[in-house]
Amino acid sequence: MYSVKVDSCKLSIPLNKCTDVSSQLTDFFKIQQININTGELKETDVEKRLPFVLNTEYGTYYKIWLESQISSNGSELFLSLLINSKHLGADYFKGITKDTIQQLYSHIIALNLFYCSFETFVGSRYVDTDLAFDFECSKEHFEILKENIKQSTLFPDYWAITSSSSNSGIWAPKTNTKVKPRDFATPTKPYIKFYSKQIDFETKSNIFAKHFNLISQSTELVRFEATIQNAKHKKLLKIDNLKTFEQLLNSDLKVIISDMFKRYFEKRKFVKSKNELPMDKVLIDLIEVAIENGADKETIFKIFDRMDVSKKSNYNLVKKYHKLYSEKMINIERLEANEVSKNVFEFLGINTQTKLNL
Repeated sequence: MYSVKVDSCKLSIPLNKCTDVSSQLTDFFKIQQININTGELKETDVEKRLPFVLNTEYGTYYKIWLESQISSNGSELFLSLLINSKHLGADYFKGITKDTIQQLYSHIIALNLFYCSFETFVGSRYVDTDLAFDFECSKEHFEILKENIKQSTLFPDYWAITSSSSNSGIWAPKTNTKVKPRDFATPTKPYIKFYSKQIDFETKSNIFAKHFNLISQSTELVRFEATIQNAKHKKLLKIDNLKTFEQLLNSDLKVIISDMFKRYFEKRKFVKSKNELPMDKVLIDLIEVAIENGADKETIFKIFDRMDVSKKSNYNLVKKYHKLYSEKMINIERLEANEVSKNVFEFLGINTQTKLNL
């Protein structure tokens, strides 16, 4: 149904497996201190390396640096870099997958800042990894999806919602401070976000989207993102055996994001409407209750298309369904919005099968 991909992450490659490393990565600089009373400059003994950062004219950036990390050999020098699906340019929506990683590797190596084999590149460590998938969803349906999430979770206070012309989304964990939600997240309450990709490309990422002609592809598109933070988080997700980036790309990414999404849900608790509409007929009233409790078109239609009645009765019932639907005597907008919510919830492992006793 939906295709899960890596949107971004930090990769770390042992420096001893890299060659042709640019001096822009290896050069040191001295830290200087200024005496605010005399203006005298004093050079310290501390030496640091500056990360290489390149901001392009078309809305992407690159960051590559050297750092010490703990390995089986003790402390070891690694070459670290941030990769992002924007580095795929026009293929942005494909995301970083086992089918696009060769393309991304060639793009990074073409920067001429270092060289390593493709096998070394995909065999690197990974951390702070964003997984994502996209799905079509109108503005109106997205508002209902947000409502469904907020009312279905057992932790409604953990979720924040915005619905402005410059930012439309829902995310957890919610913060009331200047701390970013990503920084406030924990393995048991991971960073989860749904947001309008169309609005993102029309505002924040407009330069990038225009340059690669991606704006039309983002029309009524919503993105889901979830972040795998670190080794502790991998252990909780039971993927600590996926040591390399290649192993991650070859794994079932849907199961991973489903696990993270489920952290906010303990059992099925789908939406109950706050605004049930009064209806004149009992049949329509019952259908409205079913819709407001999350029933989708397939569920409603099965109630009318019965096999336990005569052919004539079946005919009349199905005919009645089409009349109610075509003449909008039931809440069609909510019914179709539930279809989107059902697809997203079930894709993420939340069972929304509605059991009706009509």
